[in-house]
Amino acid sequence: MKNIYIGLLVLLTTASVNAQQFNEEAVKELADQVCECIQTKGDIETKEKAEMELGSCMLQAYSNNQKYFDDKGINFLDANNAEKLGEQVGIMLAGSCPESIPLFMLFADDIEEEMELEEENLVITGKIVKVEDDKFKSFEIKDEDGRRRKLLWLTYVDNDELLEDAVKGKTTYVFTAMELDIYDPRIGEYRNMLVLDRVDTK
Repeated sequence: MKNIYIGLLVLLTTASVNAQQFNEEAVKELADQVCECIQTKGDIETKEKAEMELGSCMLQAYSNNQKYFDDKGINFLDANNAEKLGEQVGIMLAGSCPESIPLFMLFADDIEEEMELEEENLVITGKIVKVEDDKFKSFEIKDEDGRRRKLLWLTYVDNDELLEDAVKGKTTYVFTAMELDIYDPRIGEYRNMLVLDRVDTK
């Protein structure tokens, strides 16, 4: 659970860094008021209710001192600000409001799955232009932009019956690969390599 929480915090931080930065003092004030509001909500057991209560608490905190927040450049009612502001308030809550942690944990499964897919899976649409049999069989794929990538065949591949035709290099297929750190004895260290996971028709 600790690792998931850290991952969630990292994801929030990354999103916040890439977004518009609001006045830190005002964001902290808003987060403090949201934290107080959360403490009045009792048990929240679903992601949907957590989203609703967090949004309700933010709106309530903003409305209670609207002039102050507007003067600080924070207009929560502006659709362009709401999502970015929510990310930065989330950072403050995660670091200073223990009562918010159970709410964030309700989002953890979806966020963890999304992070894993983004970090580990790569989809390549193209043709096999070369097959190599070294210690492990590998395929060189030329994608539709002309870029070439080498995919190792190390584990069970979904729809592997398509490979018999794919290796002929005449038909375009969709190849899904996982990015894994694999030990390379030739250099005595781990390397990031692409491992074929599944093949699909285009």
